[in-house]
Amino acid sequence: MSSLARTLLGLAALGAANVAAGRLITGPLHDLPAEHRLNHDLRTFGAPKADGAALLLSRRSDTSRAIAIGLALTGVLAARSRSRMTALPALAMGMASLTHVTSSLLVGRERPSLERVGTLQPTSSFPSGHVGAMTALAVVLGRMAGPLPRPAKLLVRAGLVGYLGALGWSRLYNGQHYAADVLAGYVNGVVCGRLAHAALADD
Repeated sequence: MSSLARTLLGLAALGAANVAAGRLITGPLHDLPAEHRLNHDLRTFGAPKADGAALLLSRRSDTSRAIAIGLALTGVLAARSRSRMTALPALAMGMASLTHVTSSLLVGRERPSLERVGTLQPTSSFPSGHVGAMTALAVVLGRMAGPLPRPAKLLVRAGLVGYLGALGWSRLYNGQHYAADVLAGYVNGVVCGRLAHAALADD
């Protein structure tokens, strides 16, 4: 089986897993009531000092921004090399976005019943597109940091992990997502980043 066929199969399996998990949450698990309490508790204990930080972080990390960064990074890499691996950032962004849009449409989970901070998104709550796209981008950047000296590489990767953790918190605090939505976004981003690399790597 070619790397392309394996990647397409993996992407289809990821989408199916998202839909199955989302339908389980919104159906037999009764929308996970504990998650509702978590959103309210974060807002209660964090407001009002955390409002500005959560809003800024969330706005600076939207899906369209992640896609734009991925495309720009691909353009820069393509100008310096003819390797097909230069398409990695754009491909990872495309996969993450496709997974998010299709899964969100088929699951249709309602957003948290909490006053939202920031722009109301047109897609459903599960999975998080912000977190998925930025995680896929972080996976790509983490791979690109591979040739750096070990201390610098560890610093870059630790910074990416810390940023993703803060982003997940902001999406919960702002009332845009539940914890399961954010967790699914992390999984989607990691898998899409790895699938994109596998698709472009030599067989």
